[in-house]
Amino acid sequence: MKHIGVFLSARDNLDPHYTCLTREVGQWIGKTGRTLVYGGSRCGLMEVLAQATKQAGGTVWGVVPHIITERQLESPCMDRKFPCKDLNERKQILMEQSDIILALPGGIGTLDEIFTILGVSAIGLPGAKTVVLYNADGSWDKLIELLDELHAKHFLRDSYCERLKVASSVEELEVFCQNK
Repeated sequence: MKHIGVFLSARDNLDPHYTCLTREVGQWIGKTGRTLVYGGSRCGLMEVLAQATKQAGGTVWGVVPHIITERQLESPCMDRKFPCKDLNERKQILMEQSDIILALPGGIGTLDEIFTILGVSAIGLPGAKTVVLYNADGSWDKLIELLDELHAKHFLRDSYCERLKVASSVEELEVFCQNK
């Protein structure tokens, strides 16, 4: 697993704990010689992740919607830029360029991205990816609980269990990336 797609918040003013978790993931990506594939913004946790990856020796690929470029919010950390027209195209390119998808804490955009990837997997479209929820602080516990309940009630296919993984540490992330 060389290319790690990451969905996460572009928000500022979050609890510093999330900054530390994000930096730790970026350092892991960089130290292991992998490539970060992410949204290309210089805002919030996105920039923390890109900087940590770069500083640890990794490569940074940004998938940048036109609106980010227009607002001059592109990260200076990018080694390669994939311009795109909107968020839907960004998800598609990010999925195509990544070997695995990692979801750090985020909001509506991150949830949309997670569910898009899981939806592609659920209906068996080509290019389906494994999604790993980085749950080091329990931030995804309620979502996992909801998905498990939906699975128990047979609203979700068993492929959901095959395509959605949960990691509580960078060591567990490494295991998922080695086993894929």
